[in-house]
Amino acid sequence: MTKKIEPDLSANNLSRRELLGTGLGLSALGSTPLTGAGLAHAAKAPTAPFDSLRDYIAMLDSRGLLVRIPRVNQDEFEATALMYRFRDWNGMNGSPTILIDKIRQDGKWYKGPLIINESGHLYSECLAYGLEPIDEGPLVTEPFQSYRKARRHFIEILEANGGKYPNIAPIEVSADEAPCKEIILHGDEVDLTKFPFIKCNPSDAGRYINTGVVFTHEKKRGTNYGTYRCHLRGPREIGVNSEPGQTGNIMLNAMRLRGEKIAKVSIVLSPDPYVWTVSGNRIVDRRAGPVDELAAAGGLAGRPLRVVKSETNDHLVPANSEIIIEGEIPLDDRRPEGPYGEMYGYQGRVKDEQYWMRVTAVTHRKDPWIMNNFTGLQRGTLMSASHALGFYRLKKDVPSMVDYFGDNRAVGMTFVSIDKTRVGQGLEVAKKVAEHYFFAKIVVIVDGDVDVTNQEQVLAAMGSRWQPLGSTHIFERLPGLPLDPGAKKRGLTNKIAIDATRQFPGEDGPAVYPKLNRALLETGAPNAMARVDEKWGELIRSWRIS
Repeated sequence: MTKKIEPDLSANNLSRRELLGTGLGLSALGSTPLTGAGLAHAAKAPTAPFDSLRDYIAMLDSRGLLVRIPRVNQDEFEATALMYRFRDWNGMNGSPTILIDKIRQDGKWYKGPLIINESGHLYSECLAYGLEPIDEGPLVTEPFQSYRKARRHFIEILEANGGKYPNIAPIEVSADEAPCKEIILHGDEVDLTKFPFIKCNPSDAGRYINTGVVFTHEKKRGTNYGTYRCHLRGPREIGVNSEPGQTGNIMLNAMRLRGEKIAKVSIVLSPDPYVWTVSGNRIVDRRAGPVDELAAAGGLAGRPLRVVKSETNDHLVPANSEIIIEGEIPLDDRRPEGPYGEMYGYQGRVKDEQYWMRVTAVTHRKDPWIMNNFTGLQRGTLMSASHALGFYRLKKDVPSMVDYFGDNRAVGMTFVSIDKTRVGQGLEVAKKVAEHYFFAKIVVIVDGDVDVTNQEQVLAAMGSRWQPLGSTHIFERLPGLPLDPGAKKRGLTNKIAIDATRQFPGEDGPAVYPKLNRALLETGAPNAMARVDEKWGELIRSWRIS
C-alpha cells in the first residue's frame, strides 16, 4: 500500500519508521499503480533496459525504493533538509529516491513531479541493467555488494570488448514519434520560470537547473554532452557553468578563440538512466578523436537510443526525455555565476566570467518530470560502469590490486587494496594512483583483507598499520578538481599517497605482525558465527532502536 508522507520536518515528527515505509503507487501521475517492497518483483513493472526516466522510476517503485511526498515548501528549504535527514539515517548510498508532487518556491506552488536522488540506493546499480541485487539484510544501509555485482558485470563486458564499452548507434525518429516534442514553444512563448526548478540552499545564487545534459558541437572535437549546472536567471536566460578541463568548456573556449560568435546548444532534462550516466562520467575516451556519446549510452543500455532533431539547431537529442531547452551561447559575452553548493559539500566561489545561454525554444512532454540534484549531498549518476573502467585499467597496470573505490561520500578520497608481496609495493601503487587519477587527492593503499568501501575498516587500517614516516609521499602540485574548496589555484592541488598496508621488516615494520582478533575467532571457533545466526539471527536483523 502506498504511504504518503506529509512534509513535517520538526525533530519530533521525523522518525525513521515513518519515512521509510513505501511503495509509491503512480496512478495519480498517469501510470499503472504498482505495489511491492524490498527485493520483491511487481508483475507490471517495466524492466531494463529502460526507455525513459518514468519507466526507471516505476521500476524503483516496484522494489520499494521510492518515497512519495505530496507537498513540500522549498521556501523553507524542506526538500533540502529532507535529503540531509535521509542521508543521516541511511548513508549516501542507501537512501531512497524521492518524488514530490507539488513544491512551493518563491511564494508559488508548482506542479511536479520533482525527482530527487534518482539513483540513490545501491540496488539501482544492478536494477538499471537488469541484474538482481544482493540482499544483504535490513541492517545494511549501504549495500556495496550490489554495487560490486554491477561492477563485475561491466568488467566482464570490458574484458570481452578489448577494454572498451560497445557502441550501438542511435536511431533517429520523427517529431511525431518523440515524447519530448508533445509541447513545442518558441521565442516569447518560453518561460522557464514556470517549471519547478528550485533553490537548493539559502546561500545559492538562485534557482538552478542542475541536472541539465548540455549538448555542444565543435568542428575539431565533434559533439559532446555533459552535465553542467545552469543558473535560472529569467524566463529565457540561464547561466551555463562548465569547469576548466571539462570537454564542454574546452569546446566553447576553442570556438571563442577562433573568433566564432555563437554556440548553438541543446540541454536535455530527465533522460533515461544510460544517457544520464554517460553525461556525468568519463565513459568514452576522447584521446583518439570525436566519439558518439549517444552510441555509448546505447551500448550501456544494450539497445539503440531513439533520438530526434532539435527545433533550432542540428543536435540529435534523446526522444524520450522530459524537456529540451535550446538556445545560443554568445561566446564574446561572459557574465558572473554563482555561488552554488558544490560537490565537496562546501559553498562554491562566485565566478566572474562564465558562459550563459539565450533560450530560443523549449520542447517537453505533457506534465514533464524534472530531476533535481542536491550536489555534494546525494549520489549523482549510476557509478558502476564508470568505476569498472577505472578498475579495469588500474588492474592491468597493478596486477596485485584486489579492489578499488573512489569514495563518493568523501570526494577526493581513493582507496585501493592489494595483495602485498614485497617491500615498497604499497607506496609505489599509492603514488601511481595519485599521479594518474584526476579525482584522487588522498590515496590510501590497504591490504587485501580490508574492504575499501567500508570507511570504518579503512580508518582502522590507517590507525593501526600506517607508519607515516617512510610510508607517505606528498605531491606539491598536480592536476585536480577545480571545485576543490581548499585549493589556492583552481585546477591544481597537493596530493598525498599513503601506504596503510602491514609494514614488512624491511619497511621498519615488526618482525611478526599480529593477527586480527576477528580472524582468530573465525579460525579458532569456526562455527560460532553460524550458531549465532541460527539462534538469534532474526533478533539481530529486526532490531531497531525505538
